[in-house]
Amino acid sequence: MRNMADRDEVAENIYLIDNLVYSIPRSGSVYLINEEKKALVEVGPPSSVDSVLNGVRAAGVEPEDIDYIVVTHIHLDHSGGAGVLLTHMPKAKVVAHHMDIRHLVDPQRLINSMRKVQGDGFWGKVGQVVAVPSSRVQAVHDGDTIELGSQQTLRIIDAPGHSPNHICIFETRNGGVFSGEAAGSLMADGKIILPVNTPPAFDLEQYVATIDRLMKLNPSRLYYSHFGVTSAVQDNLEQAREKALIWDDIVTAALRENAAESIAERMADRFRDEIELARGNIPLYDYLMSNMQVYAAAYVKYHQDKHRAETAGQRKR
Repeated sequence: MRNMADRDEVAENIYLIDNLVYSIPRSGSVYLINEEKKALVEVGPPSSVDSVLNGVRAAGVEPEDIDYIVVTHIHLDHSGGAGVLLTHMPKAKVVAHHMDIRHLVDPQRLINSMRKVQGDGFWGKVGQVVAVPSSRVQAVHDGDTIELGSQQTLRIIDAPGHSPNHICIFETRNGGVFSGEAAGSLMADGKIILPVNTPPAFDLEQYVATIDRLMKLNPSRLYYSHFGVTSAVQDNLEQAREKALIWDDIVTAALRENAAESIAERMADRFRDEIELARGNIPLYDYLMSNMQVYAAAYVKYHQDKHRAETAGQRKR
């Protein structure tokens, strides 16, 4: 993984911008694709908008010249700042999975969900979410393409698991994939790979299937939304897959023992040595540790939903 500053060219005509998500350095990535038409991949929460604008300008592009803002999914640390950013990008359209457009136009359900998961005390780090006008959204489906130039076309890939309507984006110039959180997070300068997921809609089976699909695609590199770029694609994907299943084994065992309250601690302990590598970035380390309960809750909710579905299926027979 490359050593990246606040704005760095990580592939031909692609710049990484550190959006300082929740005031944590080297934790949230926004990507600027600088072609005949110009696009951002990801935004971050509203509190990251100034960092994004500064990064765009530092790459030699004016915000007014951005044509597309593509979000991999509608969690607010990825899409929440889109409405605010549009006020600085008058011709841009926000591109999202066709089932997620409604949440951009009316974000109240997302806001309520995040407050439930993270707590009201966290809300001050997010900023004021502004709805995206319906006239400025573009819905996409699996296989859709967006042409940015003669050598750069974006192809949409359905990538459910982390969230039901998550997408990845393949870019043709360099052969890389913007992976969002479909294949885990890459943190602490590439030393940590963790399959961090959040409730209420994480689905482990879909998550693993998405990773398998990306492995078959075999891109040249992965552009992570948290955080940075790697060319060690197959190894990183395999690690994310394996660790997601290891965490699931931990959760399954704890639930069988009626020890749900110990799940977060067990999950952290399993990869303690790796997580400790984040201590060089204390805000990131604190965020990871404080969110372990959230990651545990995602798995617990997945098992609860799976059990309900299986029970309902048995009743119908």
